[in-house]
Amino acid sequence: MRDIVRNFKKIIAGGNRDSDSDESQPLLSSTSTSSSSSFESIFNPFRATSESEQGSESENCTLVSPNPLQSNLIRNKCRHQQDSESDLEPTVLTVSAAEHFFYNNDNSYVRIADLIRHDPMNIQTNQNAPKPPLSSGEASFNGFMDYKDSETHTHNSVVTIFAIWNTTMGSSLLAMSWGIQMAGLFPGIAINILIAALCLYTCHLLLTVNEKHGMPGIDIEVSHLCQNLLGKWAEVLAKIFSIVVLLGADIVYMILMSNFLYNSVYFLYDLLTNPADPMEANATVLCLKDTIINVSAHSALLNPISATQSLFEKVWDLYSTVPVILAVIMFCVLNFKSPTFFTKFNSLGTISVMYLLMFVAVKAYSWGINISDWSAEFQLKSTFSALSGMLSLSYFIHNIIISIMRNNRHQEHNGRDLTIAFGLITFTYLFIGILFYISFPLAKSCIEDNIFNNFSKSDTMTIIARILLLFQLFTVFPLISFMLRKDILGNINQIFKNYTFGDFTYGRVMFLNACLLIICVLFACFLPKIGTLIRYTGALSGMVYVFMLPNMLKMASLKKRHKLSTIKTVWHIFIIIAGALNLLSQFFIND
Repeated sequence: MRDIVRNFKKIIAGGNRDSDSDESQPLLSSTSTSSSSSFESIFNPFRATSESEQGSESENCTLVSPNPLQSNLIRNKCRHQQDSESDLEPTVLTVSAAEHFFYNNDNSYVRIADLIRHDPMNIQTNQNAPKPPLSSGEASFNGFMDYKDSETHTHNSVVTIFAIWNTTMGSSLLAMSWGIQMAGLFPGIAINILIAALCLYTCHLLLTVNEKHGMPGIDIEVSHLCQNLLGKWAEVLAKIFSIVVLLGADIVYMILMSNFLYNSVYFLYDLLTNPADPMEANATVLCLKDTIINVSAHSALLNPISATQSLFEKVWDLYSTVPVILAVIMFCVLNFKSPTFFTKFNSLGTISVMYLLMFVAVKAYSWGINISDWSAEFQLKSTFSALSGMLSLSYFIHNIIISIMRNNRHQEHNGRDLTIAFGLITFTYLFIGILFYISFPLAKSCIEDNIFNNFSKSDTMTIIARILLLFQLFTVFPLISFMLRKDILGNINQIFKNYTFGDFTYGRVMFLNACLLIICVLFACFLPKIGTLIRYTGALSGMVYVFMLPNMLKMASLKKRHKLSTIKTVWHIFIIIAGALNLLSQFFIND
């Protein structure tokens, strides 16, 4: 989640070249009726064309819709070849006028994914590449079917693989060792590989369904496929759980930011009040059962944490004052006029992951292997579903995978590139999770869902990591909130088509910002467990996006082509049931 907004500035820059008003459009403006300042047009600017261009094309090819589409789009449809396995014509989406607004306020993941696949590694792309123009009669369709030149902004396999890896890496990295502890070492490895393979499989299902029922040059996403193959209910479900993922990300980020801010300020306070106390390199490891063990001295000396609190400790409290103070700061930040400032720092995402890999490697090297009974690590613990629920979110990229893979230069390599990317993601998670687990010098039950909590506030490497991640999350949180707010307002407008409940006003957007921060603060104060939040969010959204929708879309696609057999039906239903059981099991685990 954390890197989903990487290089957002490229898209903003693309939109601003048509009008200087875009930069002045406030971050509050999640929706707008102006095509030059709307969130949709920022990502996909257009120019006008003559209608004579369209006439010659319409003689040979037509598309079922209430209005004509771009002539170039129609040419692409005519060139689209039928898959050899299919006996039917490619599915053509029929869009009513009432649905125009709905698709014009499409899920923000689509636009962010466009950004990721356009320039995932800060590679300079040609922002001035010519775009196919629109005639006056086609302007109303630019929100639903945006033309994409098949030769513009394509990337090789390496960039595509990196984009998937970089987008998937998130806060689960900090909780992976905790998840393995909940399942057992070797069962945890097996579960990790199994969930990764399952997520890879369902991602591939979405790509294959899109190949048969999508159209070249058109931004068809999972929600569109759901509406076309399953019905309106599936489309609404897909959009709701995209919002759930964004909300869950904001809550987890608020908890992590509160933790990092609390410990960073506490360190500065200790540094000012006790300058004689040196910073410790690798000296102490904490078990949050009121015990500190000095590892560097190789002793069993236990030092109980003092029960008395100073005035500073009472004022600067992790579970009361810090989240509130942070929320006040973030409320001001959420109302900045432009989000472009925050996009300048999103390259910190990759730096953070690399530093975390180095952090775990250095700590593990200094500790050595600390497992006394290897045979016990083969036992599957009763709390193993905590790991499976968390991994459902750790490998979650399903609602934007079509956008990321759309501009892969070699479409025939999509399956291979997706497999390699998931292999790298699995390696990264297992590297951090296994290495920290087997080297952790205390009882494995002491491992926290945020591994930084196992280190003292004065640990040098931990201080650097906390400050780096605090700054990075501080820049990502407003962008995630911007996408969340845009989706909420867009969906409200879709529900109340004859009203203006979802239209932009400063009062409404500030109200949404306040509600979002209140929810985040409540979780940060009363349920500050990122492992618990990740596993519930992952199991819930994973049941819909990972287990249910891809398999239902695949069955609908097979049925449409008269290729749905009993064995295939049983297999896909089995995966859906597994997702439901994964969600149900979360309620029987005590963290």
